[in-house]
Amino acid sequence: MVEGLDVVAWERWVAFRKAIRKPIKEASIHAMQMKLAKYGDDQEEVVNQSVSNQWQGLFDLKKSKPGFGEKPVKTDKQVAADNERWQQTQDRCAREWDKRLGEPLAKLKLADALLARYNVRNDEPGHDERMEWLRERVADLLRESDAKLVAGDPSLTAMVCQFWGERGVKKIHARAAA
Repeated sequence: MVEGLDVVAWERWVAFRKAIRKPIKEASIHAMQMKLAKYGDDQEEVVNQSVSNQWQGLFDLKKSKPGFGEKPVKTDKQVAADNERWQQTQDRCAREWDKRLGEPLAKLKLADALLARYNVRNDEPGHDERMEWLRERVADLLRESDAKLVAGDPSLTAMVCQFWGERGVKKIHARAAA
């Protein structure tokens, strides 16, 4: 017997192979025992998967696909790549931000579009940090912007409301009236 082999799972696998009239050949017993042992604590699940699917071999556990409307779970490597891509995008945008857009109102409209994107992806890692970063940028831009133009734009008013609630909207309207 191979070290680390789950004997109960192995015996179930041998019985299944005999039941489907495909007994394990003497020459491959050791190799198949080693393959099963490499699954460690998952040996029982691997055998169950092969038996339930009527497979003649042992295979890595299949991850079930996400159901309708569910998002797939990302690996740590995928999350790190997403965060790196986000940081590169932020850096590139920061370089181009002042070059292309001189007016704070134009920047606020872009910030509103970015907020919509962040709201759609609200379950991704790093979401709260990104929202806080955006909130700080919007606060700076609101100080520089003409309050009348901001108060007259429903989408910008909605963005202010999302970040600071009705109190923030009232402040914008008070600045516009002054």
